[in-house]
Amino acid sequence: MINIKELPSGVRLITEPMEGIRSVCIGIWCNTGSINERPEEYGISHFIEHMLFKGTENRTPFEIVDDMDVLGADINAFTGKETTCYYVKCLDEHLLSACDVLVDMIENPLFDEQEMEREKLVVIEEINMNADDPDDVALDALENVVFAGSGLEHPVLGFKETVNAFSQDMVRNYYDEHYTRDAITVSVAGSFDNETLEAYLNDKFMKLGSKQREDSKPVYCVSPDNQTIYKDIEQAHICMGIPTVSCTHPFRYKLSMLSTILGGGMSSRLFQHVREQKGLAYSVYSMNGFYTTAGTFVIAAGVAIDRVDETLEAVKEELNKLRDEPVTEHEFISAKNQLKANYIYSQENVKSRMSANGRNYFALGKCPSQDEVLEMLDAITIEELEEAKMIIADADNYSIVNVTGRGNEA
Repeated sequence: MINIKELPSGVRLITEPMEGIRSVCIGIWCNTGSINERPEEYGISHFIEHMLFKGTENRTPFEIVDDMDVLGADINAFTGKETTCYYVKCLDEHLLSACDVLVDMIENPLFDEQEMEREKLVVIEEINMNADDPDDVALDALENVVFAGSGLEHPVLGFKETVNAFSQDMVRNYYDEHYTRDAITVSVAGSFDNETLEAYLNDKFMKLGSKQREDSKPVYCVSPDNQTIYKDIEQAHICMGIPTVSCTHPFRYKLSMLSTILGGGMSSRLFQHVREQKGLAYSVYSMNGFYTTAGTFVIAAGVAIDRVDETLEAVKEELNKLRDEPVTEHEFISAKNQLKANYIYSQENVKSRMSANGRNYFALGKCPSQDEVLEMLDAITIEELEEAKMIIADADNYSIVNVTGRGNEA
């Protein structure tokens, strides 16, 4: 059973005990990400994620990781468009010791200037690595096109220019304004004693500010646009997308089901048409991205440089078919079962449960149980898919990014 409680600090605590295991995962979530950043701050949420591992008032950078290794614990973090999470997975007997390191990182970061300058080099190499992956380039460029002018348009990593310009004061101010008690949620899943955990956390996080900086988060869905990006590669990576709905919209699960039908697996329409029947692509798939303010539906494929137009035409044929012909009962049943199975498979470890509860709380203000999610999926009818598919079925509304080599032009 999932329990949600407000601690004396105002921080939310989400707990989900799991039977039959001896591990536990604790995640400290902050309701901040790249969507909160002003232009001069692009990449700063991700940079702060790195810096919280670079020493506290009580621990050196080495002591942070060594304290985890001594426990046999796994510590990591990730930054997204809307949230940042720091987590530890460990044996249940070491939970409070692991918590002590994690809370220390959140409450007492040093933001040492020398460490900052070294970490800028690390982040810039991460940006370089991202730029060498044409799939990442295509996805980042697509969001830049689809959400131009909004907080969702720029990449989580930021840009070399903005990262290089971060000062100690900028980083400290952003941290103080966003790592506040009203923005923090602790999510715990696995084997643990709830009373002991609550007692430990009751006096924590008091050093943080009480109220987060207010940031406007407008989303502008612009007219469809096409973009070609040339890289020194031997293949074209097509990424086409359309703005859809937010994670709170009732069509969310219906769009997930349609994505499964269109490009979710080896029996999907795109895989069978684009790869199996026409031999145009090794990889072709579709996916949804849901944020609290908006969403995207994306179709991606890796193809030969000289077969981009042919591939786009094949994708358009499938979108037209989706628009003009009803989903079959067989496709409907298959997609529903795939979604239910994938959901359950994804929930069968402590980290997944911790992550799902943290994300759901920020996105939905609640944490649906597994039974509730399965009931929502079961409740979808084939008639409802007919209504939802009109959001994604018009090929003319898609923006297209083509990350490609120059082929014969070189």
